[in-house]
Amino acid sequence: MPNTPDPPEQRVESLPTALLLAATGGLLDAAVYLLHGHVFANAMTGNVVLMGVAAFSRQPGQAVRHLAPILTFLFAVTCSKTLRRLPARRAVLGTLLLELAVLAVAGALPMSFPQMLFTALITFGSTFQVASFRRVGHFSYNSTFVTGNLRDAAEGFYDALLADEPAQRRDGREKALALGAVCLCFLAGAAIGTIAAPRLGNHAFWIALPLLGAVALHVGRGNSDKIKA
Repeated sequence: MPNTPDPPEQRVESLPTALLLAATGGLLDAAVYLLHGHVFANAMTGNVVLMGVAAFSRQPGQAVRHLAPILTFLFAVTCSKTLRRLPARRAVLGTLLLELAVLAVAGALPMSFPQMLFTALITFGSTFQVASFRRVGHFSYNSTFVTGNLRDAAEGFYDALLADEPAQRRDGREKALALGAVCLCFLAGAAIGTIAAPRLGNHAFWIALPLLGAVALHVGRGNSDKIKA
């Protein structure tokens, strides 16, 4: 029976790959928020909350600003399902190349470009990243928002200190260190975006290109492992 390729969401990414992707996620959200109407490109929880606040504060225009990336996110998730029919490495490389192209274009757009369209463009590209990169080591993670990462890091810290079994303590320590590092890199990316956005404008999005390029090179060389269903 022929082997079927593992879907990209089953890939186990190395920690350096996860850290680069998390830094990219933080950078993009910070830059979009500061430059394009205080809207998040990736943090849909924040957009839902702010959309509700705007809607019931009688600010329909601002509510629509937050609705646009939410709808784009939903559309991009469905598109990513089609891409994931490809062999795993090709699908993931396609994801990275798409996001690289999106950011290259976004960085060249003038600040006068419509804000909702700009945010939708960034959301579309980065959603493919969310769909394709879901695991680091033995652990699930997210490279574009940190709530789940913080929860799992805290659980790992607890297990590392208080679990009964040595193996469970070891796994907890690995989990806390890996996901804690992912959260810190997301924070570092957000800090870089905060510093760069007011100085560089949309050119700030080009800072993410070498980060994603390094991930693409890593994946292209076959340095990311895979697990089987």
